[in-house]
Parts: sequence; C-alpha cells; structure tokens
Amino acid sequence: MIIKRYLEKNNISMYKIAKENNIAQTTIFNASNKKLDSLSFKILRAIAKSLNKTVGQVADELEQLDKEKDIK
Repeated sequence: MIIKRYLEKNNISMYKIAKENNIAQTTIFNASNKKLDSLSFKILRAIAKSLNKTVGQVADELEQLDKEKDIK
C-alpha cells in the first residue's frame, strides 16, 4: 500500500517503472502490497531510477510517508 501512495504522490505509474527497468509489472504490483520492511532493493532501485533519485532518497521518503500514515 505504501508504494501505491508513494507513486501517486510522485505522479508515476507502476507500469512506467516496470517498463523503464525491464521488470515484470506483476513484480511491481506484488511489491506494492508489501510492508515497507519487506521491499527488495531491486524495487527500491527501480523506483529511484525512474524518479531520478537515489535509493536512499526513496527509502527516506517512503519511511516518512509510512510515519505520516501512523500519525493519522
């Protein structure tokens, strides 16, 4: 769920990330249903590449988004 919200916030689709990184769309979709702690480096790297960010930036932003969810 966190991945879906993050991608929406960054105006990018799972399809685009899959296409740009030669990853099966089902891989991205399955990752989108996992908890933040369960995401693979492969998925984080693909998202970062598509958004022109570092893996660290994406991880930090995902963690912040996850914390915001806990506050609400």
